[in-house]
Amino acid sequence: MPDRLQELRRQRALVADHLAWLDREIAADPAATAPGPGAPSPAAPVPVVPPVRLPASLPAQPSVAGENSPVEAVVAAEADAILEDYRVAPDELKTDVKKGCFLYFFAALAFVALGVVVLYFLFQRGK
Repeated sequence: MPDRLQELRRQRALVADHLAWLDREIAADPAATAPGPGAPSPAAPVPVVPPVRLPASLPAQPSVAGENSPVEAVVAAEADAILEDYRVAPDELKTDVKKGCFLYFFAALAFVALGVVVLYFLFQRGK
């Protein structure tokens, strides 16, 4: 799991670098100030992504790839809180699995018994 998390963080850093490069390229292009044929009109609303609110205890500074940034810490804390809502104790999970296995066993047994009864009456009728 930590390897996957590190890979996701690395990918996020790469995407952030790519977006920063795109912003620099757009800002450096003289034609970027003039709207093109496919550009939205100035009256069209531009979608705005709301900023992430950081707790006051976290410093608002960019992180180097591989370090935990404040945003990552907040996101991780929110994800842990959501996962905690759905977390089940191992003993309860074991009990639920055991109940499910018994349920499937008795359902299969009833299905086989029903099949035997149906076959019995079909062959009795033929005699």
